[in-house]
Amino acid sequence: MDLFPFQQLPLFIVVDGQDGSGKDTQAINIARYFFKKGSFLINIRSHPALDNVYGRKTKQALEQGGRRGHLIAAIFYTIDVIRSVVKYYRHEPRILIFSRYLLGVCYLPNSLIFAGYNLFERVLPTSGLFFYLEVTPEVAKGRISGRGGREEMFEELPRLRKMHKKMRRITKVKNWIIIDGDLAPDAVWIQIKNVLDENFG
Repeated sequence: MDLFPFQQLPLFIVVDGQDGSGKDTQAINIARYFFKKGSFLINIRSHPALDNVYGRKTKQALEQGGRRGHLIAAIFYTIDVIRSVVKYYRHEPRILIFSRYLLGVCYLPNSLIFAGYNLFERVLPTSGLFFYLEVTPEVAKGRISGRGGREEMFEELPRLRKMHKKMRRITKVKNWIIIDGDLAPDAVWIQIKNVLDENFG
């Protein structure tokens, strides 16, 4: 018997947002939520995924920086996401959670963002459970700096501000579920859990 017989399977959930918004943390929380409900076929894909060459090349390009790095990162990120869709969507997992997905188009020039989004929206899976963790650039920068490690090209404050404007615009037009990501992780999770409880509680 299907856990969610009224839902098209696989149940496809996306958690997206800027660096420092807590995407991976909340993706794990969502997986735990469904695990507690008795669903064991759950898969999380976080992009760029370091288990394949495309994801690793994306990560390297983001750390490299510059216009060339930007272009390479965009190309390999797209391939990485499409690879995850082909490999995992409608295969074994009954619940598939993507951390980073269509909002990757916000790394394109302004004139191409909506065209790119509309194209990918037509050919890639979508659902009504697309969560955008909206975090202000200053909060995002503080979190990024606090975790240490090498800074990527889009983690500088001016670029975080530009990305925030782009993501805010597209998620409003495309009716994403907008979550206040400036709050502590537990408070962010409560917002997401309330949405899940409305659908699956």
